[in-house]
This record gives sequence, structure tokens and C-alpha cells, in this order.
Amino acid sequence: MGKSLTAASVESAKPVAGKQVEYGDGKQPGLALRVSPAGKKSWTLRYRTQEGRQRRLTLGRYPSVSLSQARDLARKSIGYIAEGEDPAKEKKAAKVAAKSRQLSTLDTLIESYFEDSSKGRHKPNARPKRQSTLKLERDFYEREIKPRLGSVPIEELTRHDIQQFLDKIGERAPSSARHCRDVIRQAYNYAIRREVAEKNPAQLVEVPRAKPRDRVLTDDEIRSIWSGAADPVALESLQMTSEMGLVIQLAMVTLQRGSEVIGIHAEEIDRERKLWTIPGSRTKNHHTHVVPLSGLAVHLLDQAFMLAAINTPTEQPTTNDWRGYAFPSPDGTGSMTRHALTRASKRLTTALKVEDVRPHDFRRTGTTNITGERIGIPRFIVSRVLNQMSDTGGAAAVTGVYDRNEYLSEKRRALEAWSRLFHDIITDKKRVSNVVRLETSIDAI
Repeated sequence: MGKSLTAASVESAKPVAGKQVEYGDGKQPGLALRVSPAGKKSWTLRYRTQEGRQRRLTLGRYPSVSLSQARDLARKSIGYIAEGEDPAKEKKAAKVAAKSRQLSTLDTLIESYFEDSSKGRHKPNARPKRQSTLKLERDFYEREIKPRLGSVPIEELTRHDIQQFLDKIGERAPSSARHCRDVIRQAYNYAIRREVAEKNPAQLVEVPRAKPRDRVLTDDEIRSIWSGAADPVALESLQMTSEMGLVIQLAMVTLQRGSEVIGIHAEEIDRERKLWTIPGSRTKNHHTHVVPLSGLAVHLLDQAFMLAAINTPTEQPTTNDWRGYAFPSPDGTGSMTRHALTRASKRLTTALKVEDVRPHDFRRTGTTNITGERIGIPRFIVSRVLNQMSDTGGAAAVTGVYDRNEYLSEKRRALEAWSRLFHDIITDKKRVSNVVRLETSIDAI
């Protein structure tokens, strides 16, 4: 038997840096005071079940539970154990049952999944999901999943139910079916890890396969989309704001991903040096990406921040006074969503009768022109412009850890060349030669 604990020794028990320590009570076998590295104290009882399994039962936190109270709880628990009960197992089962009741429907489950995803607790060792990703997932959930399946108890939702649901969506919007499948599947995986579901009914469902795209816009299509985005009001029956038109134009000029363009914040821009630094928290590969801005891109950003300031009543807009998001959401809680760009682009191209165009096609179109005969920039440099890391495999991957060269001058030359060619396209100017003088910079339009 060890030394008995006293009220004074419990009060004065000190933590040990880097580990959890226990101070056993000689008066009550199995009872111990646990002290965390942060100094938090709790009472535990170690015991063996009648089957011989060793268990540990938490009795409560000190000082909410005093030494005398902890001893009383330990004695009562030992009495239950002698009668064949297993209090630690029963306590765990009760917690699981309570959690299960809280997440009883798909709606409550997915809401919990969204909340924990924002903190990186949706799966082991995960990063917090980007707000843009969560906004996209929530948009599909609110529009498609919740109205049809939100009220269904999670234990009653079957693979057949989900398959029928996705089949109907897939008939009209294959990509939406894939997004919905992913949201439901990830939420159930989260539920399994939280022990509130035993299986994932979305695991083996089928969705339309994504078709590889090779769409490259012609000069006439580029010119048409640019003009429509520049003056959406001029297009009959088109509902699109001037701000969204600027998003589309900026995506065409910078060749960056739609989610990155629509989420631009003033803190990311160095206007004097004409640099846009996209933090890793907003890029697809989680690597910080530095984008040189052409004069045309800066001109578009000037307009965007001016409109954002005009639409903010408390601010007095001034030229080149950039603050906040370039494309703020209507409710002022952040930026517009990537899905809003997709929908607006669809409405614009439909009104222009330009078929089968998506925002990502702007990147492919620009890349094809830059690497082709019209400009002739090496593909490796263009991969850096696009923030694609596929060219750093093998031995290059090791070098990439130490090589912090951002290829700024090369990227700037490539984007300046694209901006110059782009200007010639939208103004329908015939180029004298297919050779581009890369050392010249373009002025803002």
C-alpha cells in the first residue's frame, strides 16, 4: 500500500513537463489523482472486470470532486464491479449513444461534419478545410442533399436511397452528382470514426465519370466572352453583375484557378511591385504561389477594388485604395464563392451562344497559346505560372525543398507575353509576327 493522499497533498500536487503523472491513494486501492502537463487534475479508478480485463474509469475533475467524494465514488464503483458490471464500458457506451442521438439525421451529422472540418477534426491528422471548400460543399448540401435526404435518420439511409438520389442529379448535372456523393461519403466516414455509424452507405455508389476536357477557346470566343464580361448589362436577359464580369476577365488574364481569383484580398497584393501572393491556405497544393501581375491585371484589380469600396457605405472610395476582398460576398462575410463564378460563367456563355465553356478552360486556353508557336514559352515555366508541381518529381522533388527560386522573372515574362497576345486578340489586332518580344512590359489598358 502506498502513502494515503490528503487534502493538502492533492492541492499541492504539481504537474511534470511533457507527461501525465498519477498519485495513487494508499487508503482506497485503485484510486489515483492524475495531473496533466498543463496542471489539470482528475480522479481515476483502475480495476479489473470479472473477465480479467483492465479498465480505467474517470470519476471527475478536482476540485469539483474532492478527495473524500472521490473515495466514495470509487467504493461504489468497486461494489458495482463485484456484481459483474463494467462502469467504464457502460460510460463509454452512454457517451456514444448520446452522440448518436445528437447526430440522428443526415442533417445533424453533416452540420457536425462541417463544424469539425473547419477545425481539422474531420479525420486524423487533417488540416482545417479551406473556407472556399466548405462553402462549395455547403452549397451542394443546401441545394441538393438537404431538401431530399436531410431529415432521414443516418441508420436508415441505404445505398439504394443514395444511388437513386445521385442518379437523378447525374441526369442533369454529372459534376453535381459527384460533389454530392463526396459530401455524403465523407460525412459517413466521419460518423464511423466518431462511432455513431457502423457503415458507410455511400461507399460503393456510382456517379457519372468525369470526362477529360480538351476545350481551347478560339480567338473569336475569347473576344466574345471578354466583351460580354466587360459590359454584361448590354446583353439582353443576362443577370450578371459588373463585379462578376471582372472576375471572369481577371481569370482569363492571370490564368489562375477560379477559387483563387474570386477570393483575392488586398493583403495578398503588392501593387507597387505588381505581385499577387496567394497563401498556401488558398491554393490547391497548399504551396504559397507568387503571381506576377501584368498591367492589364492591375487595371482590372483597380476597377474591382473601386467597385468594392463603392458598395461599402462606410468607406470613401479613392483610386488605388485597395482594402478587403476584391470581390466581397453580398452579405459581407467574405468573398464570393467559386460556385457563383461557375454559374455566372454558364449564364454568360449561354447568352453569348458560346458552347461548352467552363472557367477552367481559360487556363487551358492560355497555356496552349503560351507554349505554342504564338509565344513559345517552355512548358516548365508555364507549370510554375499555373502553380502545378508535377514537374518537380523524382530528384527534382528533393531539390525543390531547398530551391526557393520562384522563377519570378520567367513567370512575369510569360504572363506579360500572354497579356500582350491577349490584348491583340480582344482588340482584333493582326500580329505582324509570331515572335513575341518578352522584354517589353504592357501598359494598363
